[in-house]
Amino acid sequence: RDDYAFGLTSLTPERATPENLLGLARGHGEIENRNHHVRDVTFHEDLSQVRTQNGPHMMATLRELAMSIMRLTGVKNIAKACRDFAASAPQTLRQLGY
Repeated sequence: RDDYAFGLTSLTPERATPENLLGLARGHGEIENRNHHVRDVTFHEDLSQVRTQNGPHMMATLRELAMSIMRLTGVKNIAKACRDFAASAPQTLRQLGY
């Protein structure tokens, strides 16, 4: 059986080769998996009790902000960094450049 996937791209026909498109799709999936894994395993997002009004969206935004800040400051292991930051406010501030 054949499987088909359809998508839109701004690539020129010369650059939109099957290999390039597959690489882009796999790269996007890797990023999605990396973010969702951290959100699910480290931040336990699926277990959140926040369910009303803007709460869920705000908490997801704060988690994403925390992950982005950690990655921008060179953190490789977000789970370990969260434990370290929770244990030491001065270390957290030093990591952030204060």
